[in-house]
Amino acid sequence: MSPGDGREPGRLIAVSGAPGSGKTAALERLRSEVTVIPEPARAILAEQRSSGGRGTGDQDIALFVRLLLERAIDDHERATERGGTVLFDRGAPDCVVYAERAGLDVTPSLEASASFRYETEILFFPPWREIYTTDDERRMSFEDSVAFGEDLRNVYLRCGYTIVDVPRGSLLERVAFVRRMLDLPG
Repeated sequence: MSPGDGREPGRLIAVSGAPGSGKTAALERLRSEVTVIPEPARAILAEQRSSGGRGTGDQDIALFVRLLLERAIDDHERATERGGTVLFDRGAPDCVVYAERAGLDVTPSLEASASFRYETEILFFPPWREIYTTDDERRMSFEDSVAFGEDLRNVYLRCGYTIVDVPRGSLLERVAFVRRMLDLPG
């Protein structure tokens, strides 16, 4: 975006939280109102499996984490060029946790997290046992999801973000909370 091009500066907002906490469902409801960048992990896993690639957590975790980070950076760059309000279903700091948990060097993810910033307040979906489910991609236990969520919370705090917890409630109540946080009509 160049000065004077008439576009509003972008609002880049990271949305993170424990796996299975309802984050993606809420973002899907907002897709018609704001730009939503989908969670990169599921897309990368699907791409790798359909192409016979090895960039999955069970085949080559280092490649998977590298692909996640590359996607987070690409998504951020495209959103910056687009302008407007953009919600990211996970941000670059999430890659730090993936790298830490895989025992990989976190330096590239930390550097990307410092360079590719979001608004200071991030929306965080805490773990919620009553809605937690597993599927073909989400295989971790609820307890592991809680631990992953705590790791995410700590990384975002270390990266200088303020966490705004999205309270439990119906999907519509959670979407309404996000709308209020973003000053969206609704």
